[in-house]
Amino acid sequence: MSRNLTPASGMMCRALVCATLVVLGGGPGRAQSGGAAVWQPGAVRAEEVSRGRAVVVGAVGIGAPGGACFTCHGLQGAGDAAAVFPSLFGQSPEYLYRALRDYASGARENVVMSPIARALDDQQMRDVSIYFAVQIPVRAALRPTLDPERLQHGAHLAAVGSAARGIQGCVNCHGPAGRGLPPFYPALAGQHAAYIEAQLRAWKTGARKGDFLAVMESIARRMTEFDIEGVAAYYAALAPAAPGTATRDIRTLPPVPASAPPGGYGSPSR
Repeated sequence: MSRNLTPASGMMCRALVCATLVVLGGGPGRAQSGGAAVWQPGAVRAEEVSRGRAVVVGAVGIGAPGGACFTCHGLQGAGDAAAVFPSLFGQSPEYLYRALRDYASGARENVVMSPIARALDDQQMRDVSIYFAVQIPVRAALRPTLDPERLQHGAHLAAVGSAARGIQGCVNCHGPAGRGLPPFYPALAGQHAAYIEAQLRAWKTGARKGDFLAVMESIARRMTEFDIEGVAAYYAALAPAAPGTATRDIRTLPPVPASAPPGGYGSPSR
């Protein structure tokens, strides 16, 4: 979303991401007959989900008292719109795993998430990512005062952006219907509008940095409040992705290097 993209340059955005995935060493996902790589049900073991749930409920002593994942994100990863805690279902395990890596390495700092991520070992990061990725998503509650004009404007920006203002369509990186492009670009469908707004404002003001290719910082600076509210409302109104959608099995991802430099992976973690 950093500059207006033609169809050719939109394909270049995807090509850059795919090339990066190869460099990071991830193996290919299984393909359906139509060619789309998905996380097949057999890719997840029951013990991984069980171990992930133990982290989520705080059974393994991670974090300070009250710092277990479910406190903010809920047992099913629904989050809390009023408190601006994001929903986690609908994300790929790859994206969630890399988000935790960024918090742990210092690529992204958050007063709550950073110490929790640093307390997790690599296996716990993988397990909790798998746990949330397989949860059944629920549609975000829409605001009772949803403005149709703002919603329509957000849908237009998401699809084609604004050539006049140098804003590319969100679909170029976040995929059709907001399903994301893991591991770098998160799914937006069904995410709380308040959370999307908060992140866009953080990019706009410079409070959040370190995204892949510095794409979001450039886009958000060009967005008005009407743009931000419209895009957030549009994506919140979409049905979230089915559980477990991913390009690769998370077990194929490389472990986190002990000396990973802040921002070294550049993923726009949540």
